[in-house]
Amino acid sequence: MKPKILLWNVRGLNDYNKQLRIRSLLRSWKVNVVCFQETKLRVVDRRLIRSLWGCSYVGCSYLASNSTLSII
Repeated sequence: MKPKILLWNVRGLNDYNKQLRIRSLLRSWKVNVVCFQETKLRVVDRRLIRSLWGCSYVGCSYLASNSTLSII
C-alpha cells in the first residue's frame, strides 16, 4: 500500500464551514496522514482534530510559537 500524505496550509480552521469542507475532502481523498499548518487557530482542541478526521482513534501533535502554529 502506498501511503497518502497531505500537507495543507489551511488558513481558517476556526471557521466551522471550512471544517466541514475539510472533513469532506479528507474522506474523499482517503489520505493516511495529514499535516495542517494553521497560523490563526486560537486553541488546539483534540476534539476538533478528531472531528476533521472522522474518527476518535486519531492522535495529533502541535508546535506553537509566537506567530505560527503547525498541527501534525
